Amino acid sequence: MADASNRIAVGVIRKSHGVRGEVSVEPWTDSLDRFSELTRVTLVSPENDRTRDAIIERARAHGDRALVTFAGIETPEEVALLRGWTIEIPESQARALAPDEYFHHHLVGLHLIDSDGNDRGEVVEVYEGGGGVLLNVKRKDGKTYEVPFAVSICREVDVAGGKIVVDLPEGLDAD
Repeated sequence: MADASNRIAVGVIRKSHGVRGEVSVEPWTDSLDRFSELTRVTLVSPENDRTRDAIIERARAHGDRALVTFAGIETPEEVALLRGWTIEIPESQARALAPDEYFHHHLVGLHLIDSDGNDRGEVVEVYEGGGGVLLNVKRKDGKTYEVPFAVSICREVDVAGGKIVVDLPEGLDAD
């Protein structure tokens, strides 16, 4: 499997489903059908210090989760050992993105630049919040603040140029 820098997480194992080793997966992808399209994946521990190659035998939608059966994982006890592990694929197997779509990891490291050309900080983390995607931004002084990844704030994303042109609401990046 691909090394960590070339992998994309498509979901996280949450719990066992039933008694035959099926796992309930919280998807980190737009389509639950994505799991049915995958065969070989890498399972990554929550601490990112261990990996395990796995083969998906079956996958199906169940509400807002995917139920996945991996080859060689047959009991709830085996599933319990994988709780919190992410299911990752090589970036080369990722779906094609529309021009205005981005994988979270593509945004990390970009600098927020305001309309006056001022560097307002570097994106150090991207995550799903209650109202959508949030950028955790680190200022030059080391303090961090959150910015909603919304069109009204993030006016232009230039991954190749290493920047996001922003129109930050007053006080958003204040202490």
